[in-house]
Amino acid sequence: MQVLLRRNPDRALLELQAIVSRCPEIGEVATLADLNCRYGRKLERTQPQKALGLYLNAAALAYERIANWNTLSSTNAWNTRMVQSYNQAIVGAAMLLQRLPGGLRTNHVVSVGDQSFWIEAQSGDAFSGPGLYDQWLSADDWNQMGLSHRYRNEGLGARLIAIRTNRQATALEAHQPDEGIIHPSTAILRFGSAYGDAGALKTSLVFYNPALSPQVDVGGRRWPLAADYTIPWATLLSRTRPLFKTRWTALIRPGETSRPHRLYLMEPYSPDRIPVIMVHGLRSTPLAWEQLTNELKGDPDIRRCYQIWHYLYPTGLPFLTSAAAFRDDVEEVRRMLDPEDRDFATHNIIVIGHSMGGLLARTLVTESGDALWNSTFAIPVSELDPDLEQLPELRRMFYFQPKPYIKRAIFIAVPHRGSKSADGIFGRFVSRRVRLPDELHKFIARLRTSITGLLKPEAAALFDRGYPNSIRVLSPNTPGLVALAELPIDPSTPFHSIIGDRGLGGGPKSSDGVVPYWSSHLPGASSEVFVPASHRTYESPEAIAEVKRILTLHLTELAQREGSVVAGHGSESAGRHSP
Repeated sequence: MQVLLRRNPDRALLELQAIVSRCPEIGEVATLADLNCRYGRKLERTQPQKALGLYLNAAALAYERIANWNTLSSTNAWNTRMVQSYNQAIVGAAMLLQRLPGGLRTNHVVSVGDQSFWIEAQSGDAFSGPGLYDQWLSADDWNQMGLSHRYRNEGLGARLIAIRTNRQATALEAHQPDEGIIHPSTAILRFGSAYGDAGALKTSLVFYNPALSPQVDVGGRRWPLAADYTIPWATLLSRTRPLFKTRWTALIRPGETSRPHRLYLMEPYSPDRIPVIMVHGLRSTPLAWEQLTNELKGDPDIRRCYQIWHYLYPTGLPFLTSAAAFRDDVEEVRRMLDPEDRDFATHNIIVIGHSMGGLLARTLVTESGDALWNSTFAIPVSELDPDLEQLPELRRMFYFQPKPYIKRAIFIAVPHRGSKSADGIFGRFVSRRVRLPDELHKFIARLRTSITGLLKPEAAALFDRGYPNSIRVLSPNTPGLVALAELPIDPSTPFHSIIGDRGLGGGPKSSDGVVPYWSSHLPGASSEVFVPASHRTYESPEAIAEVKRILTLHLTELAQREGSVVAGHGSESAGRHSP
């Protein structure tokens, strides 16, 4: 048979098919499915239509057996081989179908030998399907490209990368990555009865998002879907590398950056999963979270119960300016996703902030009162001329309330009381080169004219070497920063501190090299953990493990409080979803 397969594969397949028809034992069926796959791979370039038929034939042979198994067994060699052939055939079929006229959005009839298949692509859940993406790639053809670990599941189906160009055509797309909407996808082939006069076998190529639909029903049983959670994320990262180059522009020329402040959804919105908002620090971008994001996507419980959002902002602006924009952006996205204000997700959010991003996050869980205003201005806000042009914007920056939908905060290497690096040689050197956006520059200039003499001396000193910017206001002597540090976190919101000590041992005199302990420490934290890392604490395995511990703790406490874990919500909810 091996010799015949090499010389005349069509005849070899016919002879083996005849054997299987007489004696359909699992070994012979598995061999026939495998040979169809191998022959299909050989013909992909020269005879794609025939190769597609061979793949469909292989999948149909395997599907009939798989649908009658009780469990997926990795100890039975024939079972394993059958599943491998089934999955490989789906990959081949999915890739070739995209090359046909009309691609996956058109039904096709494909024949091989005496067998015909009438095939259509379908959505298996609210997050997948031929109408939602432009292209699918095989995840098995790629590596993790710089990520520490690769997370994938064994099971039924083809592990794919679903890709759609972000055309910025909807409000939702404005809050998805500009470089593309890229998610994990798994496809299976289902086979029904003969269809139409030609007797073609009705065949469905069904797509799922395995992060949200981790199991599938085949033959009346639930089966785990094969999935790769890392490669789609790595694919998106490979396209966002130009974002890395904007770090200095966003710091030195925040008004000229091509990326304004925006909250990005990194996966399909689910009303039943808890959003985790990650806010990067100074001279950084959301790419800082690449390892943490991958690790969270790789954890089954976290993946099932949480969804990840990234916040991007130009880091050269004073933190109160960026914090006001951040609060507005969070509110905007909540209203867009949940206009009726009823979703579990929009009322249960966790925020993680690194460095200056932690200061932005802190304004979501703190009541300012008059403290920040009084630290900066010599007269109460009530005594200012109500017609003052700048008054609404000043109120927006200096006054804020804790958001009841923020249920937990995680602060990573956050300079709550500033950093002496801002006053050092390098800090002053960079600060002098920061040029604020023209609009903000004019706002501050008009403000100084309008309220001459109303600034307290400590606040007025910020203008001695030019206008305030992000570096200058991170000085430990900045009145607003000092005042914010003294304000308590809302008592209903648990918070955690993760502090780097460079492996030198934690304690009151420790530092991550940029932020000392006396600045990163906050009284009242639910937990405070030292990790052997520098200021890029978010990258350390220990910090990532601590974030995962906190998120798992949050689920445990939520289950104890409400009587059930958040989930299954993500996979089976009949609620409203956005791809």
